[in-house]
Amino acid sequence: MESTRIPPIALLPFALLALVLGILTGLVRLGYPMPVAEAVGQHGALMIGSFLTTLILLERAVVFKTNGALLAPLLNGLSLPAFWLGATELAQGLLVAGALSMVLMTYLFLVRHRHSYYYLLLAGSICLAVGNSLLFRNGFYPLAVPWWIGFLLFTIVGERLELSRFLPLTTGQRALLWALLALVGLGIGQPFHGAGQPVLGAGMLGVALWLLRFDMALKSLRKPGQARYSGVWLLMGYGWLFLSGLLFLLPVRNAFWYDAALHSFFLGFVFSMIFAHAPIILPGVLGQGGVFYHPLLYAWAGLNSVSLGLRLLADWQALPDWRVVSGFGQAAALLGFFATMALTVTGLNRLSFRKKGYSRG
Repeated sequence: MESTRIPPIALLPFALLALVLGILTGLVRLGYPMPVAEAVGQHGALMIGSFLTTLILLERAVVFKTNGALLAPLLNGLSLPAFWLGATELAQGLLVAGALSMVLMTYLFLVRHRHSYYYLLLAGSICLAVGNSLLFRNGFYPLAVPWWIGFLLFTIVGERLELSRFLPLTTGQRALLWALLALVGLGIGQPFHGAGQPVLGAGMLGVALWLLRFDMALKSLRKPGQARYSGVWLLMGYGWLFLSGLLFLLPVRNAFWYDAALHSFFLGFVFSMIFAHAPIILPGVLGQGGVFYHPLLYAWAGLNSVSLGLRLLADWQALPDWRVVSGFGQAAALLGFFATMALTVTGLNRLSFRKKGYSRG
């Protein structure tokens, strides 16, 4: 008798509720009171660990097509209720378990396929495991953050290489990218608030310029609909990556400079990549056909970038009230984006249901 396969969509609420809690704790950090006292100090772990890592684990677990693989995003997702209840050590331990699961999954992909970009995905998952382990052991976020940057940068670039694998890149162009990524790795491995920060910034600048020049995003602008939408936000993301690298490279101007550099990367680069890829990747995660794209997605992605620009201006001029305003703009953008995606998925499901001729009764 065959076992019933757990639908991957059943695990999505862990990630989406982690996003909501991460947004609320972020607003508290900007100075606006919210009823999330137990989790207020865990904003970074919620956004990078409980939200983003759960999504990526779910995407990878779907490829294995077994219930056992879904234990990885489940374990990682359970960090959300642990953080909510104030069981911080348990939550961080679950994030370590999720990161080690990602290392194993990526290693299995590499053994099966041996493509060069899987080495980059493996390097990203190792960065996640190191960052989460440092946080679990020391409880000190500045130790984990550069490793989280490495995790997301290596993962995103690896996935872009996979999606762009048919582009006619020369050996020299590929070697240049790997050299720039090695510079990023060198920066991560150095004391971050010493020599590591400018080295990392220089590597990020180089990777951003490489992607702007050689990625397929520019070609996507020539196509209509979802392809053009993805191309726009890929290019926007590469612009945010360039700015983040520049801010890390330049001398610190004020107390908010570090905030500007981090959020240019996480809210600018990383979320622009999510906006660009979600209509493409979500059908595969849910095991459904079609492309989940709606023109309204432009508005939410645009609001995120405008709000982030306001935040950086407020950081530069040390204007705390405007930082709160920018935070509400970004909260609306992220929640609006995922709500629109949910409605789009629901609408496509209804359409498919009707075309098959089934009745609701």
